[in-house]
Amino acid sequence: MLDYARSYAQEPFSAVPLGPIDGVLLAQLAYFDFAQLPVTSGTLHALRKSADLKALTVHTWRPAENLALLKLMTRAPRYQTIAWHDQVSQLDVEAQKQFSALTLTLPHGQFIAFRGTRADFVDWKEDFNMAYMQAIPSQKSALAYFQRIAATYPGPYFLGGHSKGGTLATYAFAEAPGALQDQVQAVFNADGPGIGKPVPTVLAPRVHKLVPQTSLIGTLFDPDSGFSVVQSRAHGFRQHDPFSWEVAGEDFASLPKTDLLSQLAQDTIANWTASLSDETKQACLDAAYALVTRTDATSFAELKRNWPQNAKIIFSGLRHGDPMAHQQWQLAIGQLIIALRANLPKPHLPAVDWPWTSADSDTSKEDTQDDHH
Repeated sequence: MLDYARSYAQEPFSAVPLGPIDGVLLAQLAYFDFAQLPVTSGTLHALRKSADLKALTVHTWRPAENLALLKLMTRAPRYQTIAWHDQVSQLDVEAQKQFSALTLTLPHGQFIAFRGTRADFVDWKEDFNMAYMQAIPSQKSALAYFQRIAATYPGPYFLGGHSKGGTLATYAFAEAPGALQDQVQAVFNADGPGIGKPVPTVLAPRVHKLVPQTSLIGTLFDPDSGFSVVQSRAHGFRQHDPFSWEVAGEDFASLPKTDLLSQLAQDTIANWTASLSDETKQACLDAAYALVTRTDATSFAELKRNWPQNAKIIFSGLRHGDPMAHQQWQLAIGQLIIALRANLPKPHLPAVDWPWTSADSDTSKEDTQDDHH
C-alpha cells in the first residue's frame, strides 16, 4: 500500500479516482490519535509542522508503517489537502462499547473512517457480542454518526474501515435511510466481519469487502461470502494486517478464493455458532470476559505485563466460578468439536474395482447360479 501511495502521490483524484487501496489507506487514519492535538480539525498538510507525527501513530497496531503512511500523506499532493475533522471516541465499559470515527473531506466528497478493534478487553468483548446480538452498540453509533455527518457536510460519501471498522461501515450503509444510501459512492471493508446477514442485493455492488487469503476475521458472520480475496505476503493471523497485502497497479493483487484453513475456520465457526442458542453464547462470552476482568488489566498488553500474578487470578476464577457457566462452556466446547469434525476434509480414497462389485463378476455369478440349477 505504501508503494501505491508513493507511485500515485502526484496524481489528483480527478485523474486516478479513489479506489480500494485508497479506501484502506484512508481507513487507517481512524486509528490515529487526533484527539491529542490542540485543534479539532485541519488538513493533513498542516500536520507537517503543527504535530508530532510519531505521537499520532505510536499506539497503533503497526506504528512504523502508519508513521511512514502519515508522513507520505502530509507531503503527497494527492492526499495533503484532505481535511480531517469530527473525530469522536466513545468508551462505555458498562455497555461494553468502544467506538471511534473520523471524517475526511476530499475534493469530491466525504470519507467516513471507522476505527477497528484495539487491544482493550472491552473492544474485543464487543466484537464477540456480534455472535448473539443483532446490533452491537458501536454499530448503532456508526449509523448515528453517519447521519450526523450527512446532515452537516454535503456528499457524496465514502465509508471505510479495517477489522471492526469495516463492519461498522457496512452496517451504517446497509441500515441508513434510502435517500442517504443513494449518496454513498462506495464502502470499503478491510477484513472486517460480516453484519450477520446478507447485504441487500441492490446495495452489494457498492460494498468492496476485501479479505486476505488466510482470512480468520473477515469471513466471520458473513453468510453470503461477498468478498474479494487479496494476496498477502504474511502468514496466518498476521494477514489481518493490510500493510501485508500485495498490490497490482491501481488495485490489490487478487486470488480466486481463500485457502483451505480460512474455509475450514469459516465453515466450522458458522456451524458452531448456529448450533448454540443466543443464551449459551452470551453466557460463555460473559464468563470469559469476567475472568480476564478479575485482574487489574484492561488490555492484553497489561495482562501480559504481569502475567504470573494475573494467571493466578484467572485460574482461581476458573476453580471457583459459576457451575452453570462451566456447563455452558462444556456444551460450547463439545459443539465446537462436533463442528470441527464435520468440516474437516475427508480423505480421498481411490476408486477400486473390487471383484464382488464389478459388472463382470455379477454376470459370472448369475451364470454360475443358472448352471447349478
